[in-house]
Amino acid sequence: MIPSNMYGIGVDIVKKDRISFLMERYGNRFLEKVFSPDEIDYCMNKKERAECFAGKFAAKEAFIKAKGGVEGLILRKVEILNDVRGRPYFRIYGKEYPPNKIGLSISHEKDYAIAVCVILEGGIR
Repeated sequence: MIPSNMYGIGVDIVKKDRISFLMERYGNRFLEKVFSPDEIDYCMNKKERAECFAGKFAAKEAFIKAKGGVEGLILRKVEILNDVRGRPYFRIYGKEYPPNKIGLSISHEKDYAIAVCVILEGGIR
């Protein structure tokens, strides 16, 4: 049963090799088009950079699906940040959204990253 306060839910899966290919082929041009400076800094300091970017990319796509599509959205303005414990959360066009408004889970397994986004009523319009 879907909770009455749920606005939308989205899920996306990304193959890490796809992100590796885009990073190799387009380099900073790809990264700067899709990710914010904070996201780039965070992932570039990780051992598995492509895995980190794949998870954040999947989260952005899951958000778009949960929102029901967003025309004209600038992907780098939908930021996936991490709190001090490493838990992901959204900052959208400079406004932070706590997990009790927009829930996000990102997981990695071998070649894939997957993300689930749940937007609750009042989370975002």
